[in-house]
Amino acid sequence: MRRRKHALSGAIYDVQDDGNLTVTARDGRVGVFTPDGRWVSGDVYHADPHLCGWLAGPQLPPRLAVLPRFRQTESASGPPAADRSTDQEEANA
Repeated sequence: MRRRKHALSGAIYDVQDDGNLTVTARDGRVGVFTPDGRWVSGDVYHADPHLCGWLAGPQLPPRLAVLPRFRQTESASGPPAADRSTDQEEANA
């Protein structure tokens, strides 16, 4: 399961098998929330909707988790930007 500690509140956000999240506050109180941050049950009545969505919302398939723009490949428009800058410097010289 996916689990994270909230950076500001210190609460633990834990995704359950049914897709909802269990939020455990620092003082031990527990609440259950939907992936969009809506309260379902428990003694904790507030959760960070952004963290809920990030943990329990739709997930990318593993093959799409790495975006092509971050890969080190040459595009059809020519060599990487670092090589183009040296070509321009030679042309200006």
